[in-house]
Amino acid sequence: MSARLPFLLLVGVLLAPSAFAADADSGAVQEQDEEKRLSYLAIIDGEEIPIGEYVSALRRGMQKRFYHGTIPEEEKKKFYKEVADELIQRFLLVREARRRNIQPDTDAVEAAVKGYDEKFQEDPEWAAAREQVLPQIRNKLEADSLVLRLEEQVKAVKKPSEKELKEFYESNKELFTTPERVKVSLILLRVDPSSTSEVWQQASEEASAIVERLSKGADFAELARIHSSDESAQNGGDMGYVHSGMLGVNAQKVLDIMEVGETSAPVIMLEGVAIFRLEDRITPKLNPLDVVRERAEKLYMREMGEKAWEDLIAELHSKAKIEVNDALWR
Repeated sequence: MSARLPFLLLVGVLLAPSAFAADADSGAVQEQDEEKRLSYLAIIDGEEIPIGEYVSALRRGMQKRFYHGTIPEEEKKKFYKEVADELIQRFLLVREARRRNIQPDTDAVEAAVKGYDEKFQEDPEWAAAREQVLPQIRNKLEADSLVLRLEEQVKAVKKPSEKELKEFYESNKELFTTPERVKVSLILLRVDPSSTSEVWQQASEEASAIVERLSKGADFAELARIHSSDESAQNGGDMGYVHSGMLGVNAQKVLDIMEVGETSAPVIMLEGVAIFRLEDRITPKLNPLDVVRERAEKLYMREMGEKAWEDLIAELHSKAKIEVNDALWR
């Protein structure tokens, strides 16, 4: 694809109209009456988010989320509000980053700007538009960088104290428990799910005959190599250790009540008719804190970092005076 189409899309996104001009599906939103038209999406503590910035965000969102940029009618209002909420949150975060005197990653920003310039340099319309477009690209990339650096700063929480770590461990023991595992051998008589009941019945009868031979002392591994359609057949049906639930609901119900060394009756599964032998069972085990300390610290810091970020966003919203032009999704 030539650079021309992406360039035109880029210009359409960055140089959006300063008021709603077209529906979002074919140009973003229905034109409003002159007396009702507002030039802003929101006013936050006296500062406006221009409506053109909102239209640009709508277009970008449509290109990413919806096939051919067409929004299903039932999703329009929800989508319009989501984009508005994201822009308002972004405004608050950029402002907070500047308040904290956070600086954008200028090297990364300039490299990205240069990339845009090189990408469209062969387009005949680029020379006329670049002086207007490049500063807007730079401004957006700088704002993106500010939000990213603010998030990194906020989420960089300190390591937990011993008391905090122990409390986290005690409250989240499931995170540090090795789940039950069972060692299983399998004979699978594969049946296509769309097969007739007669085919399934025939497979069940064959499986019953195999179970009968096993009960009389036949070697499971040998019969698995001869009859099983599962890839484990080459290992005599040995599937190794598997976690609970990995073999499907019907298989799990059977394995839950089996004793080590026991062979099951035929089990109907999606893939066909199965015979299981339970070779070993390892019960769930809570790992001591000293064993999982490093992982517990990482999980604690990740959870606390996410909480700090969510708390900051909530605080910024609660402290700001926000007036929203919600005509599109009311």
